[in-house]
Amino acid sequence: MVASPGPAAYPVAMTILDVAKRLAAAHQTEDPTTSDVFLAESEDEVRLVEVSKSVGTTGQVLPFRFGPRADQNIPYPSVVVVLSPAEWELVRKGELKLPDGWGDAISLKKIA
Repeated sequence: MVASPGPAAYPVAMTILDVAKRLAAAHQTEDPTTSDVFLAESEDEVRLVEVSKSVGTTGQVLPFRFGPRADQNIPYPSVVVVLSPAEWELVRKGELKLPDGWGDAISLKKIA
């Protein structure tokens, strides 16, 4: 297995916030029903919570993990949780929990 290059291997120093905003814009372009994108703080990966009308309501929070992508100038791994508006409302009320270490709805930073 070949190790992924770390952030220092990329030509432009990008912060996690920079990468998160790029990913959020790309995701909203791909899925125009994504109404909100939030960032959960992390020092070593991009953690996005996206609210989209294109997904059904399952009552579960399922994180999808992606590795860094040198070919797309994405130097950090990312984790995306896509929630329906109804699930987002449950997260806001504290009735549905985000993954461990992500905090709650109040601690998220809205980026799109």
